Amino acid sequence: MKIIGIETEGLGTNNQMRGVVMQCAKFRKKGQKVPVSRESLLKSPDGILLHPKNFENNAAFEKALQASIDAYLKENDVPDFVILPLDHAHGKEENKDIDMLSKAVKEAFATRGHQVKTMVLASNLYDYQNVDLIHVGKHLLSAQDEQTLKTNPNLASKVVETLGVPSNINWQSIKNLAHQPVAEKVLAKYQSFKKVLTSNLLYGKDALLQAQKGKKTALFSLGGITDNGAIGFDLKDAENLIKAALKLKAKGYDVIFTNSPRTPSDVTDYLFEKSQVFHMAFFNSKKIAANEEDAKNFRNYSGKHKKEFIKQAQEVGNIYPAVLDVCNFVVNTHDSFSYTSDAAALGIPSVVYTGNFIDKNRRPDCYKLFDLCHKGGYVVSLDEAIAKIEKGEAIKTKKMDDVSTQLVKAMEKSLGNMRENSNTAGR
Repeated sequence: MKIIGIETEGLGTNNQMRGVVMQCAKFRKKGQKVPVSRESLLKSPDGILLHPKNFENNAAFEKALQASIDAYLKENDVPDFVILPLDHAHGKEENKDIDMLSKAVKEAFATRGHQVKTMVLASNLYDYQNVDLIHVGKHLLSAQDEQTLKTNPNLASKVVETLGVPSNINWQSIKNLAHQPVAEKVLAKYQSFKKVLTSNLLYGKDALLQAQKGKKTALFSLGGITDNGAIGFDLKDAENLIKAALKLKAKGYDVIFTNSPRTPSDVTDYLFEKSQVFHMAFFNSKKIAANEEDAKNFRNYSGKHKKEFIKQAQEVGNIYPAVLDVCNFVVNTHDSFSYTSDAAALGIPSVVYTGNFIDKNRRPDCYKLFDLCHKGGYVVSLDEAIAKIEKGEAIKTKKMDDVSTQLVKAMEKSLGNMRENSNTAGR
């Protein structure tokens, strides 16, 4: 089985799709390291993302989609499944657009002699007419949705229900990244004394002294805002996080901050400056705006520290995945579902800051996901974590099931059913 996806502007969503693609590749070639190229996520040859809303009309959209598929098939085998990403920020019309996208994808492959299936990733419950599988997180199901699944067996047969989202991170890749020369040097001070001695990461007296102290490390991995205002993340939240970080430092923790593309530039600046004052690390993950046009996109960094972040990017690059090798727990914001796809899925204690604004009417899924994960013991809140640490207790949470594996198995089952039905019809 081969799986590909449709590229989006959301890096997190793209990584979720790549996680499923990579997991499928592992199943196909056990024991082999299978790289996932950008071609695994389709986009128009001219760079426009393949979503109906990005084109003037359906004809233009379908023309771009067909050109993308032609370009893909020149270099790659025919996929069995195409993952369709859904952006909840686009509201109710998004489901209709994704249904249109699915139909167009199937027809484009069919006209070239290939039959493919589609799966919508992280969808709300919707009775799609042109989709084979619907991945629905439990946090996206309302009481009415659950009743609908009981009374609509046809729809229920297409739904793959999980807690959490797929991940493109695994321990092997983390270890590989953490032991690259640049990462080793940056992370040496956070390694335990035993790790420093056994892996020869002795980068000077300071690194060794830090390791001998046996300090623990907390990673703050930040989410951010959405462009429709449904999710906020402001300086008040940044102040709260710094206060929490200082409490951790007082208990002997080293603290590392990493932002994300959705973290606002002013929040990034504040946390970077405070990190310098209080001797904490800050690693920027936002693309740095090259011009005024770039700066209009909040996902690009346009703050006061371009010079420092350009230098950091040149010297260090994206350190985030490697940092997971040295942290004792990860603090995410509850707008960022990476607390399920990364920390909890890897078995790293997962902590969630729930203070930032989220519109309950437009994004109840954020609240429900946290509540489900909290009830299941997969996460604790930041307030609970601080209280435990101040009492001298360790932060412990349960490891979540791997969502990528669940989705790959569902797609394999769907293909098996299709082949079985085809064989039966041919008799």
